[in-house]
Amino acid sequence: MATPALVFELERPVEERVARLETNVEHIQSDISEMKADIRKLDSKIDGLSEKFDRKFSSLDAKIDASYEKLNAKIDASYEKLNAKIDASYEKLNAKIDGVVEKFTAKTDAIEKALAALNVARIFDRVWWLLMSAALLGIMARAFKWI
Repeated sequence: MATPALVFELERPVEERVARLETNVEHIQSDISEMKADIRKLDSKIDGLSEKFDRKFSSLDAKIDASYEKLNAKIDASYEKLNAKIDASYEKLNAKIDGVVEKFTAKTDAIEKALAALNVARIFDRVWWLLMSAALLGIMARAFKWI
């Protein structure tokens, strides 16, 4: 089966198509120019907001810095007060400890004097002599078979 040959026809002339493209390009250009104008408006609005934002943040930074300085001053004052209280307590405690040491030293000196008065060394010598004598008698008793 034979098929008939297709006839190639130009659908539209080239000039008509170019004219149509030119109108479309003009519409695209007008849309782009409108978009550029809108972008410029948005840019000015953003710059205005940025300036407001910077002003607010600069005032906020100043407030934070002032609060920081106040807080540091309060902390330093509290630190000084606390150091003064600790130093006073330290001095009181040292005075009390020194008093206790002096009393203890006085009592130990009194005890040493009392022991010296009793001739403790002689008492220890007598007890030692008694123990040695008892041990010698025990050895002799075993040797002579008294026990």
